[in-house]
Amino acid sequence: MNKLDTLNEKEQRDAVWTALEADGVKVTKTLVDKIMDKQNDLLFNALASGKGIKVSGLGTLEIRPHAERNYKLPDGTTGTAPAGYHVEFVESDKLLTAMNTVSA
Repeated sequence: MNKLDTLNEKEQRDAVWTALEADGVKVTKTLVDKIMDKQNDLLFNALASGKGIKVSGLGTLEIRPHAERNYKLPDGTTGTAPAGYHVEFVESDKLLTAMNTVSA
């Protein structure tokens, strides 16, 4: 797996709809869109309020603080990045195993 391949938002929504249809669940694409929009809002709000999010079998999104740090840009500009927070993904053992058994 050399190339980073990602699903864009439309591809994700289409994949969810297709998987549900394949399982015999009759649902409109509009309903899938509304559900995914609401899920995104809930996840965003949870992270913004400092809560972690555990996705079973996949991993956890955690809020982590980072210290103030100095930086230097290639053009010679220097400065200080303020302390703050970032989101870190901690993958599950199941996901790590699956990723490391995929052939290139």
